[in-house]
Amino acid sequence: MEISRIAWLRLRNQRLLSRSFKRPIDVVRWFGALQSQDLASSLYAIGLRMQCATDALVEQALVDKTIVRTWAMRRTIHCIPAMDARWMVRLLAPRQNARMASYYRKAGITHYDLERAGKVIHSALAGGKRLIRSELYGELNAAGIATSPSAGSMRGLHIVVHCAQAGLICLASRIGKQQTFALLEEWAPAGRDLSGREALAELAKRYFHSHGPATVRDFAWWAGLTVAEARQGLRSASDFLEPLTAEGVEYWLARGVRTGTESPEGSVFLLPPFDEYTVAYADRSAAADVAMLPQLNHGISANIIVNGRVAGTWKRTLSSKTVVITCNLLRRLTSGEQGNLNEAAQEYGRFIRRRASIST
Repeated sequence: MEISRIAWLRLRNQRLLSRSFKRPIDVVRWFGALQSQDLASSLYAIGLRMQCATDALVEQALVDKTIVRTWAMRRTIHCIPAMDARWMVRLLAPRQNARMASYYRKAGITHYDLERAGKVIHSALAGGKRLIRSELYGELNAAGIATSPSAGSMRGLHIVVHCAQAGLICLASRIGKQQTFALLEEWAPAGRDLSGREALAELAKRYFHSHGPATVRDFAWWAGLTVAEARQGLRSASDFLEPLTAEGVEYWLARGVRTGTESPEGSVFLLPPFDEYTVAYADRSAAADVAMLPQLNHGISANIIVNGRVAGTWKRTLSSKTVVITCNLLRRLTSGEQGNLNEAAQEYGRFIRRRASIST
């Protein structure tokens, strides 16, 4: 199989070619997790896979607590289904905290500090309270747990992320433009209880169904697992998956999805930064030439995707009623592709409820 076929199958399985989902939670459940350190970008990443989405509609899912944002994997914020938040954090986060030991030492953070911080934060948030980051830092400082950078590099952030990865807190809905924190046990009180091999199998199944074709190394990168753990998850989910080979590399995807009627020919997408189509793979050569990846910020920029490949990047300029999309193209588009780019810009404008125009 040619590598171009990998890109086409990924467009299909990532639900960019056919948008069958009607609710934000349906998208997030399909993916298992979507990268979300930039909230606006992740809202659009979800909206791109839905019918008739707006930023307000997608963010409402965070308010309604069907989706949770937290540091579940790779010490990076992800949107995950609230029903899966606890087992995903329990499965993936301890690996990341263990890897942070040297950073904690550099910041002067001891095990005793982290234990005390957890108690302070639990007390401050118990009873359904939400606090913004500065308020959370204030509680810690008042208890004698310094959070300022002068007391250690990124000390406050290290403590907060550790508490999230310990399953204590999560990001809650915003107050105005300020992100808040809440106790995970109160913000997402119900959920599935998976662990061990069953949890790894469920994670592998979701990843390869939504991101496939992908390699074991891609899965390990995405989830923050070792390759051995990724292989174990793949074996446990093997009844649902099948392999294919492209240019000598073994990929995996859901059974029975190799064929379909959708075609990527002429398709154009304005992807937000950190979109799963590029960022969720250790090897991103299916979407862009390896030599081009450094100038494309290794695929994590806001990309223009044409026929499954990165054809440029874009940025936006907002006003109260309009958005101007400035494109930096790597090649000349055909007239049909240019028309589809214009439509993609209009779609983005509708999503953020502004009139859109393109500048090249």
